[in-house]
Amino acid sequence: MDTTKFDHLPAELKEKIIQSRRAFLKAQEISDKISDAFNICNLSVSATAESIISISGIVDDKNEKDAIHNFALQLENVSSVSNGIDVLANSTLLTLTANGDEFSVTTLAELQIVLAHYQEKSFVDYSFSGHGETTVLLLRNSTHSFAIYLKYEGDAGFTTYNAKGTSTEIENFMLTNGQKDEYPTSLLVDNKDGLEILKFYLLTGEMYPGIEWREE
Repeated sequence: MDTTKFDHLPAELKEKIIQSRRAFLKAQEISDKISDAFNICNLSVSATAESIISISGIVDDKNEKDAIHNFALQLENVSSVSNGIDVLANSTLLTLTANGDEFSVTTLAELQIVLAHYQEKSFVDYSFSGHGETTVLLLRNSTHSFAIYLKYEGDAGFTTYNAKGTSTEIENFMLTNGQKDEYPTSLLVDNKDGLEILKFYLLTGEMYPGIEWREE
């Protein structure tokens, strides 16, 4: 980390900023490692200058929660871990369609297997249903995702919304039937959030709260 840009600040303030920045980078590094190793939804990691780590999110198995805790404790320069992960098991057999292929999924692990299979595809057209009458439709290209949450058949629904996007910058998507769709970046989220939309729906049947939604 380049600290020279803080050289103009008083020594005490400079040191506080550097410690805060290092803690942020540490939390980001741990978050990436946990995401790569475990099936967790809505993961959030924070760290202090004393290397005290706080973790929150949702898993569907208590053993997974314990494993994440132990994993974090074994990481370099982690002194202690505050484990705020919730355990929420899904008992509903859901139907996930990806590019026309249909899968039955109940757990985050099963969902991850399907998602991994389509990870390298340039375009993916997902339909996820099974929690009552609700459905999530999600289109993904190499960088962005567009999703619609429907409460029931015929509902106009809620679409993803991004206040940082624009109405003039356009991304292309392709549906399973070969139809090409275009959406402005004001309606798109990054693919990391797109995955969270699917994970959160599996566990709760609801809209992922980590992004904005717009009612149609």
